[in-house]
Amino acid sequence: MLEKVKGIVFNNLHLKILSLFIAFLLWLNINESQKTTVEFVSYLDIRNIPKGYEIKSIYPEKVIITIEGSRLKMKKLDTSKIQAYVDAFNLKEGENTLPVKVEGKLHGFKIISIRPDKVIIYADKIH
Repeated sequence: MLEKVKGIVFNNLHLKILSLFIAFLLWLNINESQKTTVEFVSYLDIRNIPKGYEIKSIYPEKVIITIEGSRLKMKKLDTSKIQAYVDAFNLKEGENTLPVKVEGKLHGFKIISIRPDKVIIYADKIH
């Protein structure tokens, strides 16, 4: 009986090991190719404020970022390293509508949406 079990287990062992290896590679490929999305909130950073101006208010103060990527990479994603910001280089006095931009470690990820994609900034000249 023991010899029969050994024969079943060890007969064509190299083919059985090869089959397990191929199955593992297929599983890895399927896991890597499955895409998933994640939404998270990011507070806005205002950059490049011209001299002589101050920000009175910004609406909204935070945005929702939706990104897409593989499940494996998504597990390692650190959303604190992704920042939404507004470039205020062309800021004028009064109401300004400016686009929201995103930067950070996004290699292997795709930005699906930024909601809202524009914010309203009220600025005053400093006298």
